[in-house]
Amino acid sequence: MRRTVTVLAGAAALSAAFTLQAAAAPAEFIAPNARAAAEVNYHGELQRQKNVIDSFKSPIGPNVYCVIVDPSAGIDLSSALILANGGVGTTSVETIGRPTTSCDSRRDAITVVPLNNGRDVSASFTIAVL
Repeated sequence: MRRTVTVLAGAAALSAAFTLQAAAAPAEFIAPNARAAAEVNYHGELQRQKNVIDSFKSPIGPNVYCVIVDPSAGIDLSSALILANGGVGTTSVETIGRPTTSCDSRRDAITVVPLNNGRDVSASFTIAVL
């Protein structure tokens, strides 16, 4: 009986550790020359950020992502240079720094579409706003 209680207590502690880790805030993105930056996984989840408050897959299309820049950063995305690098399985990444229906026509959103030979794909990516 004592051994069962010890194993169950250990399993509960391990489960709590994973739960806390999953709920942790995204790490800070060290990018001294970028006004905003983000690393996003293929699920649309924000992994690291600088002046970015959220990221998600757009409800419009399965391989379209939205990255939400912190409005208090005062960045005009329509005139900013947005650089992007795709993860495994991409040949390029398209970014749009103006309101699109894919991201609810938000002025603080960057629409991101990872591509593989011109076809949109679900993939991780990194962006920097200069």
